[in-house]
Amino acid sequence: MRCLWFGSALILFVGVIGFTLLWFVTSVVANPKMQVHLSTIESAASYFPNSAKLQARLAAKLVERGAETVESHESLAERAFRHSLRAVQLSPKNHEYRLLLAAAAELRGEMAIAEDSLREAVKLAPGDVHARWQMANLLLREGKIEESLVEFRVVAASDQLRLPIVMSLIWQATKGNFEMLDRTISQEPQARLALARFLAEQAQFDASARVFGQIDRESRFQLDGLGHFFDLMLSAGQWQWTGKLWRETVAGEKYGDKELFWNGSFDQPVTKSLAQFDWQLNHSNFARLEVAAGKARTGQNALTIAYQGRDTTRLDGEAQHPVTVQPGGKYRLEFFAKSEELVTPDGPRVEILRVDNRAVIASSAPAPAGSSDWERMVVEFTAPANAYAVTVAVRQTPQFSYAEPTFGLVRFDDFSLTIQ
Repeated sequence: MRCLWFGSALILFVGVIGFTLLWFVTSVVANPKMQVHLSTIESAASYFPNSAKLQARLAAKLVERGAETVESHESLAERAFRHSLRAVQLSPKNHEYRLLLAAAAELRGEMAIAEDSLREAVKLAPGDVHARWQMANLLLREGKIEESLVEFRVVAASDQLRLPIVMSLIWQATKGNFEMLDRTISQEPQARLALARFLAEQAQFDASARVFGQIDRESRFQLDGLGHFFDLMLSAGQWQWTGKLWRETVAGEKYGDKELFWNGSFDQPVTKSLAQFDWQLNHSNFARLEVAAGKARTGQNALTIAYQGRDTTRLDGEAQHPVTVQPGGKYRLEFFAKSEELVTPDGPRVEILRVDNRAVIASSAPAPAGSSDWERMVVEFTAPANAYAVTVAVRQTPQFSYAEPTFGLVRFDDFSLTIQ
C-alpha cells in the first residue's frame, strides 16, 4: 500500500515538474520577443513536439534566417514548412500560424499552398489588416492584380500608415493605371486627399485636381495636410490648377465667378497654412506690419505699415499676395493708400512680380509723403506669356547703399484686380 502511494506521488511530482517545464519553455523559448538561439528553439521543439507555440516559433526563426545561414535554401525551406504545418495541425484555428505556413510555403516555391493558407487565415480573422496585407501582396506577386485590389482596398481603408505604400505598389504593378488605383482607394475625404497628393507626386496633375475636386468643400477644412497639397502643386508650377482649387475651397466659389483678387479689403481672416492666394505677412526689421481694425477705408480692416525709423529701409516679401492670371492677359490693379506723417526718401510702392524669379513686371507710384487722405492708385500690366500667376507685393527699395531713415506710417486697403 505504501509502495502504491509512493508511486502515485512520484507520478504526480513528475507530472508537475513536466508541466512546469513546458510552461517555462513555451513562455520563454516560444516568446518571439525573447532573444533565443536557434539551437535552443530546435531542442525545445524536439522535446515538446506537440507544442504548437514551439513549432511555430521554430518555423518563424527559420523563415527569418533566410540567406543568413550556410544551410541550403531547400533544406531551410523544407524545415520551415514542416514545422509551420505542424503548428497549424496542432492549432488549426490560429490564423497567425496559417500566415506563417504561407510564408514558409512561398519560401519553398509552393505558391498555391501559400495562397490557400492565406485565404484560410483571412477567413479565420477577416479583420486582421496584416493578414489582408499579406494576401494582397502574394496575389500581386502572382500577377493576380484584380484580386489583389480587393485586399488592398481593405488595407488602405483600415490602415492610413500603409496607404502610401499601397498606392505606390498598385501604381507600379499597373504601370500607372489611374482607374485601377482610383477604385482601390476609398471615398473617405482623407483618403481622397492622399490619392490627390500621390498623383501630384507622379506629375499626374489633371487627375490629381479631379480627385481633389470630388472632396466636399466642408470636409476639406477637416483634412490633415490640406495646405501641404496646395504647396505641393505650386512647387510643381501648377498655379492655374492650384488657384482654381484654392478659391473653390477657401472662397467657396467657382473660379472666375468673383473678383480675381481675394480678400482685397483685409476683412477675411487669414489661415497661415492656407495663404497660398491670400495675404502673406512676414516679419520686418524696418517696420511693424499688421492688419489693423478701425482705420479702414471700407469694411473693418486695413494693412498698416508703421516704420521704425531705421536708415536704408527695405521691404521685400513682408506683405504680398499671389494671384492667378491668364498668360498675356492685360490687367488693371486698383488700391487705396493713406499716409500719416510719412517721412521717407523712397516711399513704398505696390509692384507686380513674376512668381518664379520676382522680376518686376509693373510698379505703382510711391505712397504720398506727409499726411494724406485715402488716394486711389492704379497699376496696369500685361501678364507674361508663360505666366499663370503673379505676385502683388508692397516693396520699398533704397536707391543707394545708404538712405535716410523712414518715419510715420502708411495704410493700404481695397485692392481689386480686373482683366481688360
